[in-house]
Amino acid sequence: MTPHLSHRLRIQFAGLTALLFAGVLGGCNNDGGSGPPPPPRVAVLNQPISANRTLYTDTVYTLSGHVKVQSGVTLTIQPGTTILGDTTQPSSLWILRGAKIIANGTAAAPIVFTSARAVGNRKPGDWGGIVIIGNGLINRTGVVNTEGPVGVAENYGGGTNNTDSSGVLRYVRIEFAGFDVTGTASELNGLSMYAVGSKTVLEYVEVLAGLDDSFEWWGGAVDGRHLVSYEAGDDHFDWSEGYVGRVQFAIGLQAARLTPAAGSGFPSTDPQGFEADGCAGTGCTGPAGGHRSTPYSDPVFANLTMVGSGTVETQTSGGFGAVLRRGTKGLLHNGIIARWKGTGISVRDSATGNILDADSLNLHNMVFAQNTGTGGDYDPAGTNFGQGTKFAADNHRSAATAAALFANLTPTGLNWTPQGIAASGCGTVALPAARAANFFGGTMPNTAYCGAVDPAGPQWYQGWTVYLTN
Repeated sequence: MTPHLSHRLRIQFAGLTALLFAGVLGGCNNDGGSGPPPPPRVAVLNQPISANRTLYTDTVYTLSGHVKVQSGVTLTIQPGTTILGDTTQPSSLWILRGAKIIANGTAAAPIVFTSARAVGNRKPGDWGGIVIIGNGLINRTGVVNTEGPVGVAENYGGGTNNTDSSGVLRYVRIEFAGFDVTGTASELNGLSMYAVGSKTVLEYVEVLAGLDDSFEWWGGAVDGRHLVSYEAGDDHFDWSEGYVGRVQFAIGLQAARLTPAAGSGFPSTDPQGFEADGCAGTGCTGPAGGHRSTPYSDPVFANLTMVGSGTVETQTSGGFGAVLRRGTKGLLHNGIIARWKGTGISVRDSATGNILDADSLNLHNMVFAQNTGTGGDYDPAGTNFGQGTKFAADNHRSAATAAALFANLTPTGLNWTPQGIAASGCGTVALPAARAANFFGGTMPNTAYCGAVDPAGPQWYQGWTVYLTN
């Protein structure tokens, strides 16, 4: 008998014994009905996972410490499984280079990673989130370590395969993650993706109430779709170091600025909707301070909905819908950027401005509303590189308020159905065919509506997402 099968049979035998014991000793009511169901089993994950393992729906698991799935090992998680992050010590889940996670939930039974604290007492930074390290390309050379404490951080440099697979994340929720791992404002994110390759499946994933970024990509080429970020402590979507994947149907909503767990770190002073970088740091080899290192960051984000909290923001800087800097390329397409304290778009430096001028960085079919920084939707004319005149031919339009663009922007009754000018008029500037090809087994659609939800289609975010703050 294999060790895994033996372990599973022991669990099943123990569960059967417990059920029989409960029935014999008073588990049945006087009227012949059964008593309350037994509580779920519990288990602690506190060691490296060095052999293939399955996490089962009938068990609540607690991550105690930084738990790492070793190279060559697959961690499978059944739909409906709950995994808690220990709040008494730093905890996180790492999928190392060469390992795989198969977290294949469903809309009716999502897989939930959350805080071990009781509902009502949970806060951003309660635990560390999920870290995935692939074998994809980045634009820094040498040993390049992830964020994380000394002795925990891993090298993600030197990858050679942008078609690498780190497994599947489908119908997964990641809640209350992102604590400060070093004491120097180096925080883990909700979902950190280092050099993750394009054969990894990333769809129907929500990150909510984290202390740092919700989704962050360092290089690699993983595609994604149907992603939701709610109440980020820093950026909702962050890319850098040569990320070249495509993402379609992405929602980011900031309605408040949450207080983190005591001792977990501090909210960012410059949170953004998108924060996009080319290269910065040791090992950047390109000119312009390393910002033009190759491979360039060059992703596509299509059908994006990015809504800030406007005047509710309390940070000292930041609050931009999208900050594009440090030599990034890329394309934002068929999107809505609304209600940001800063401008809707900020192109920060000459390295990035030159790429914009060369038409290797662009924004197509965008709707803006209620971005209140100086200049409104763009950097003021005559400064920086993101003036509205640069996008005059790319179908950019403006509405008076964010609320005018959606059926309901209240977190307790969210309805992302686009209304007004967002319901149509997008897609007039086409997505380049090469950028749309081979996306989730087909072609990325170019929609006539703006934002992440089809007004005539299913509300894909309903049923498996939540909008909690504690």
